[in-house]
Amino acid sequence: MILWILAINSAFGVEAANERIDNSSTVPEVWVCHSDLNTLVQDDAEWDFVREHLTGIQFYIDQFNRYSTEEMGKLANMIREAGLKVSVECGGTLDFGPMDDTNGKWSAEVELQKFKKYTDAGGHIDYLNLDGPVRRLLYPTADREGFSSNEACAEQLVIYIREVLNVYPHMQFFLLTNFPNWGYKGEVSYHARGLQRMDWGDYHEVFQTVLRVLKAADLPLVGLTIDNPYEYAIGTRQSATLEDPTAIDWGARIKDLQENAVSAGLEVNMIINSESGGESSALAFHDETLKFLHWYLEHLPKPNRIFIQSWYTHPREVVPETQAGTMMALVKEAIQVIHSH
Repeated sequence: MILWILAINSAFGVEAANERIDNSSTVPEVWVCHSDLNTLVQDDAEWDFVREHLTGIQFYIDQFNRYSTEEMGKLANMIREAGLKVSVECGGTLDFGPMDDTNGKWSAEVELQKFKKYTDAGGHIDYLNLDGPVRRLLYPTADREGFSSNEACAEQLVIYIREVLNVYPHMQFFLLTNFPNWGYKGEVSYHARGLQRMDWGDYHEVFQTVLRVLKAADLPLVGLTIDNPYEYAIGTRQSATLEDPTAIDWGARIKDLQENAVSAGLEVNMIINSESGGESSALAFHDETLKFLHWYLEHLPKPNRIFIQSWYTHPREVVPETQAGTMMALVKEAIQVIHSH
């Protein structure tokens, strides 16, 4: 761990690590997402370097339920003063809602109430990162029958987006996929379970259907967000059924999805993190996430945005950026790595 930090610092120099990095149109934006971002507004919160170079902050939608009005107001003021953008990771169409043609409107009403808590406190939301809206309707919570087709799910997503735009006409939308749990172009998913060994189905078909239905409704997406933790990208995560996951080039599959998104006129967001690290320790998450970042930048096309994100047990601490194992220490190093490529 110490050698890794020394190598990063050596590459940039002690002084250079704290200087302003020049941005370029070819350099991906860096965003951060963590469940305890309210700690960023504490008086002693130290994250000056990250604050200077970060593009945006992403919240999980249910964080708004945990924050008081005062906390949300402080967050909104801090984000505005720092010139940061905001994304909210949310469901879009919800799997605990009615499984009929009222789902889109019902889901929007539920999530709009949560957005309102933040915007009423002075916050501004730029993007919604819609996490698996088709999957939620195809495979709802236990003992419930879901929708029968990708198209029917996409039609409810149209209704959801229109309802959101009625309240927030400036809002833009990303479609987020938990990619390893899908098959792709007829090939197996990472765990190769279920019908045709694709777990939730063929994501190429889902993606093309969503694009077609939203385009027909004149509701284009801005981008695609790919959730594919490190171990799944390189095949070292144990598969439920595959004896040797490394026999499949998962990176090539990610690349193909990226290229399809770009061909459709979408921007690409990549979530960079590590499942094994996040389940082990803060330092393991730090090390494995940076390995993934290096691997990604060396092997795949650069995305428009990189989300350094954790929904795991670790890291628990967000600040200071000078303390090994915190989220902002990781984001600081990630920014340096990204700008060095």
